[in-house]
Amino acid sequence: MRFRNRADAGRQLASRLLPLKGKDVVVLGLPRGGVAVAAEVARALDAPLDVILVRKLGVPVQPELGMGAIGEGDARVINADVVRYARVSEADISAVEQRERAELERRIKRFRGDAPRVPLEGRTAILVDDGVATGSTARAACQVARAQGAGKVVLAVPVAPPSVSATLADDADEVICLETPERFLAIGEWYEDFSQTRDEEVVSLLRAARDAGSFAEEEADVREGTGEAGEGGAVEDVDGAGEGEADEGTTAASLGELVAMMPFAAWLGLVLDSATPDEVRARLTWAPHLCTTGGLLHGGALMALADSTGGICAYLNLRPGASTATTSSATVFTRAVRDGDVTAIARPLHVGRTVIVVQTDLTDQAGRRVAQVTQTQAVLTRTT
Repeated sequence: MRFRNRADAGRQLASRLLPLKGKDVVVLGLPRGGVAVAAEVARALDAPLDVILVRKLGVPVQPELGMGAIGEGDARVINADVVRYARVSEADISAVEQRERAELERRIKRFRGDAPRVPLEGRTAILVDDGVATGSTARAACQVARAQGAGKVVLAVPVAPPSVSATLADDADEVICLETPERFLAIGEWYEDFSQTRDEEVVSLLRAARDAGSFAEEEADVREGTGEAGEGGAVEDVDGAGEGEADEGTTAASLGELVAMMPFAAWLGLVLDSATPDEVRARLTWAPHLCTTGGLLHGGALMALADSTGGICAYLNLRPGASTATTSSATVFTRAVRDGDVTAIARPLHVGRTVIVVQTDLTDQAGRRVAQVTQTQAVLTRTT
């Protein structure tokens, strides 16, 4: 079995983990590539998503060859066979570890920011990576999860050598692997697309998961304090969310609040990357439950992404005390979407006292236009 990409691998892996749905589980992705797989698993299980941070210790003259790994909480795993084979000294190991510790701390700050770590005490930790090669990183990750109080540790990966279960028997309570080929040379050979995952993608996936979780926990408060989304996802009656325009340089927390104002958009999985009165950027990731025949992303999902993004843009251009509602929307589709992310960029064409017109362009992850949507938003006041 070959996987189209990490998202496809995550969806297939999630089908094996469905018996854990409804249990007290936390899904932990190993950055970078493992987070893209883990995001699909967390979505399918309705479970919180976090990262578990470990760093491979590469042999100095051959960095791709792992001689061990380190993780949060001073976890450290050394592969004695590799160290002996590569003739690595203790001084060499210490130098590599010092460098990787600094990178580990940077990544903690980069990926989590000020967000707290999802607590593992007494819970089942599902550790997800895009594959296992030597097992050193996976072992370190399992040990970190134990140190953080996990009651049970499950390692779940799409592909690994046949020896993976034996290798990790002392570290994981259960190992779930879709493919264990006898001929195993590298993880990447089992993916059609194994392109490098960027830090920005990891941050976005984690933020989307946090936003979705916050919405689920606080939905009642959001409905009472900010109003509901109008038909098609436009912001309607949002006085309780704070009147007037948003400040330039909207924070991550306020981005989440903007999405939370629209329950349908939050349910779809819309991720808001930036939001100013001049431009709003959002994304929607392809998922099976959003598709029509043939695995194509449903036109209604694309229109909801555009309308929601445009609604936020209109809201950010409101004068104090006003709200908006969509009165018309024209969509022109130019391309189907079969996988990956769709990016929406909304910009105001006209901002008036009674009407705001917004144009939203949708592109696929290759930058090709998927659709263009022009919507008219009525400006509502308290006396309208």
